[in-house]
Amino acid sequence: MLDSRRLLLLEDNEASKEVVEILRSPLGLVKTLVCLAFDDENGGFQAIMDNLDSIKKMAVGLSAAEAKSGYPVANYSRYLFSFQQFFHSSYRARQGNVLEEIIRKTLEKAGATVYEKGEHENVLRNIVGIGTTRGHDVDVLAKKDNNFLLIQVRSRDDTGGTTAKGSLVELLADFLQHTTGPTFNLYYIIYVWEILQGGQKQSLVTRCKSQLEMVTTLQENFEETLYEGDVVDLRSNIHLQLIYGPDKFSELISNFTNNREAANLLSGELSILNNWDDMWLSYAMVSLELENMKIHNKFNFQILDKKLSEKGLSFTDEDIRNYNESSERYALQILPEWDEDTLPVDSPSDQLNYLRDLILLKMIFYKINSSCSDILKKIYKR
Repeated sequence: MLDSRRLLLLEDNEASKEVVEILRSPLGLVKTLVCLAFDDENGGFQAIMDNLDSIKKMAVGLSAAEAKSGYPVANYSRYLFSFQQFFHSSYRARQGNVLEEIIRKTLEKAGATVYEKGEHENVLRNIVGIGTTRGHDVDVLAKKDNNFLLIQVRSRDDTGGTTAKGSLVELLADFLQHTTGPTFNLYYIIYVWEILQGGQKQSLVTRCKSQLEMVTTLQENFEETLYEGDVVDLRSNIHLQLIYGPDKFSELISNFTNNREAANLLSGELSILNNWDDMWLSYAMVSLELENMKIHNKFNFQILDKKLSEKGLSFTDEDIRNYNESSERYALQILPEWDEDTLPVDSPSDQLNYLRDLILLKMIFYKINSSCSDILKKIYKR
């Protein structure tokens, strides 16, 4: 019996519904990888490499590699760089969405009204009373009783330079500049998810101060109070706070919603994200197969399609519902006839595992195939 996998893209049940909603954005990247892996008509990963601009080719030396593309390693370097850049830039943009979704779910469960992203502009302008011509937004916007909570989320404090740090309070500065104050309490929170060493904390505090002191008079101990994570009262009903780490953030949610269970709610949201295999599996398999394709001129995604066809095997909806059992069954049927020396692992048990994982990705493709054209459209049109 092989180790089981939990693939959210193959699940369709109530137990996985919430985690799928939270991970919707990174799961979208998984779909892209799977569609690229099994796309024979549009060039697949060739399209990603074709999107590399001339600056990157020059700065990384890929133009030189291109001139030597008859050598497999030089050719592979071009595909490897373009794929890694595509993956990591895509994931980096998506991880913030996960953090925001965790916060939204926690606030909702704690009893707050949480607004969708598409509602932010209207709520900020017409209810909160923040109208800005600079187009600033907040990551999470919530309400409880007569209190509004505006949250700017950062994964860590060492991302972004001085300008990016200052932008965290630009919306607040606009608000302070153009209004005498709301009739409700407004809590403006900068939340840094990872505590780490807090090496950029002072820089963040200093930049916030320089932005806000241009539009309002700050209390004498502004920097110290903000740095320590305490609430800064900018006006009687406008409050600013800098929070590091989930423990302090749980405390904020408890206070805002008057729900003492907020800490358990947040840890509960985090715990449900610890068991899913879609991302690492698709990323690792595609990376290995890209090397296989460009160094050895073999592509196991294509070989798998051929083997399934030769044996007259096709997936059913029942196979998808029981994907762990059915993928292992198919792998046991196919492995004895896999004569090609293309599996990048050596032991028989690892080879069976690898083949089973190829089949699982093919099952995801089976389920999402009808949407692949739309998913890949942006890549092929770049």
